[in-house]
Amino acid sequence: MLRLMVNGADVINLVPTVTWSGDYLQCSRTLEFGAATSPTDQRIPVINCPLGAAVQLLQDNTLLFDGFVFGRDKSTNSSVMDITCFDRGIYVKRNEKSYKFKNSTPEAATKRICADFGIPIGDIVSTGYSLTRNFPQAKLYDIIQTAYTLASEKTKKKYQVGFRGAKLCVWEKSAIMNAPQIAAGVNLMDAATSESIQNMVNQVAIYDKNDNLVKTVKNAELVKLYGVMQSAIKQADGEDTAAKAQKLMDDNGVEQKITVNCLGDVRYITGTSVVVQEPYTGLKGLFYIDSDTHSWKNGVYTNKLVLNFRAMMDEKQSGSA
Repeated sequence: MLRLMVNGADVINLVPTVTWSGDYLQCSRTLEFGAATSPTDQRIPVINCPLGAAVQLLQDNTLLFDGFVFGRDKSTNSSVMDITCFDRGIYVKRNEKSYKFKNSTPEAATKRICADFGIPIGDIVSTGYSLTRNFPQAKLYDIIQTAYTLASEKTKKKYQVGFRGAKLCVWEKSAIMNAPQIAAGVNLMDAATSESIQNMVNQVAIYDKNDNLVKTVKNAELVKLYGVMQSAIKQADGEDTAAKAQKLMDDNGVEQKITVNCLGDVRYITGTSVVVQEPYTGLKGLFYIDSDTHSWKNGVYTNKLVLNFRAMMDEKQSGSA
């Protein structure tokens, strides 16, 4: 049973549509719903839903969303008031502060930021990586994400920042044993795939600080198939530029976008993985969820998921060493 609590009152019977969504490029999840209203019909109950109102979405006893009203839209031409809510990740995106970290791990930096802003901490993954970096007047999310991006370059792992209830969590995006499945003839409604080489980088020219060419690295196979698509980078002192060039090519290969619509399942969340089997498009195996949209309308619960063969991360490079 779905429940929608606004300032402690369950209003689900007055809400024809509910949409709950997230994206790997965001640390804040979004909840949108339409509340029945009328400028003339006094029989329709009025939902007390002011800006800043506390909102929770629950499936049975499982808390899916815990946040606040950030936007309201209503018109005399409509019988529905549109409500937009964000979870506590919005505050991590909006707040700014200057920090200096010396020989600090990303997890320690994250805990310090949370302590400064009174943010409860959940599970924070350890990286074993240490950084020294200054962040003048930077957004909290950019600081945390930069710290984990730098760690990712060393650990080769991908990390996701988000909230579970009121607690900020950071977890590693990895293949999950016994991941939930989406299959044709079971819960898959439709699937679509697309491929593109528009943003491909298959060759990288490395220059020194005086703009002299140091060397060129390339993916010979992709150059042969698609022609030269070169980017240029400058070599910084003490930097493993060859690894940076390789990462640039790895991250900008053949782009593959996979979209599936399926019967609703609250386990299909950005930052996790699913197993898909669909013979026509050739989708078979484990995929990572880049974005998810959960919709409840007229008693029907469905998902729209954007999937990826690779685990992706919102990479940031704010501040300076």
